Amino acid sequence: MATTANPHALDTAQDGDEQFELMQPPPSTFDPYKDRPISTNTYATRSHVHANGLWHCSVHIWIVNPSTSKILLQKRSMSKDTFPGRWDISSAGHVEANTSLIRTVQLELAEELGIDNVSEDELKLSFVIPAEQAELGGCNAYEHVYFLIRDNKDDSIDRFKLGTAEVSEVIWMPINDVLDALKTGDDGYAPRTYLYVHAMQSELDRILHK
Repeated sequence: MATTANPHALDTAQDGDEQFELMQPPPSTFDPYKDRPISTNTYATRSHVHANGLWHCSVHIWIVNPSTSKILLQKRSMSKDTFPGRWDISSAGHVEANTSLIRTVQLELAEELGIDNVSEDELKLSFVIPAEQAELGGCNAYEHVYFLIRDNKDDSIDRFKLGTAEVSEVIWMPINDVLDALKTGDDGYAPRTYLYVHAMQSELDRILHK
């Protein structure tokens, strides 16, 4: 099991009072590779946003090991307000007001996994998915998706220092197994939209075969 000695870890799974910038709902023609969310220039607390299904932004970071064709999954703690106890993205979080996407990525990696040495050069936005999941137990968010390469023949998880308020465990899983679980809607995993999984598979194919 990964060590929990993480100096960046949060004390609680989430803060209902943190402020999110609200976004306009996505048009039906939204292109994940070209379009970006449009701000309403208004703000609300996390608890209000989630309770009312308002659109906001999140970041997703998938950590990929091309040497083993595996991807890191985290299991969400039972204290999370969305999809508790399910396997999910390596690291993820909401974008707080007046915080950039890249800074949010760096904060989430540090808080959840103890990774605090990721440079901006390693973080390239792959696509953005408007995911309407409030009625599924999630939220309505523009999901900004990144892939972080960690090429290593060793699948040890001991290098990760978990923020246990948010993450209960991590595991390396074969990429095809993860994609199959997401495609079939396996209820042990936090759900992803069809468009998300299709874009994710395309990017992973590129990473593994470049």
